Amino acid sequence: MKCRMFSAFRLKPESVPEYVRLHQQVWPELLQVYREAGITQISCFLNGCDVVVYSEYEQEVYQQAKESLSHNSIELRWQALMQTLRDPYFQVLRFEEIFHMSALEGNL
Repeated sequence: MKCRMFSAFRLKPESVPEYVRLHQQVWPELLQVYREAGITQISCFLNGCDVVVYSEYEQEVYQQAKESLSHNSIELRWQALMQTLRDPYFQVLRFEEIFHMSALEGNL
């Protein structure tokens, strides 16, 4: 089953250009790690210093790979780098999906 995840966080103002640059050149090996973990889509959106991230993943694959992903050296390196760019005083927000149009299409 395909699942969707949405989160938001804030960057330090001086980190915005570096965050954009890094996401224009995401490491190919990181993308491979994500694919192997069942993550099929990641989109990042920027508004000033605020970032929202939308992800899609295959639930069965992701649930099995989640633990190994949290110990993967490539993922840990990327997340450590991202952490240096984030505003440490802004708590990451995670959102619960309560509506998706395609979920209703079978009922129409």
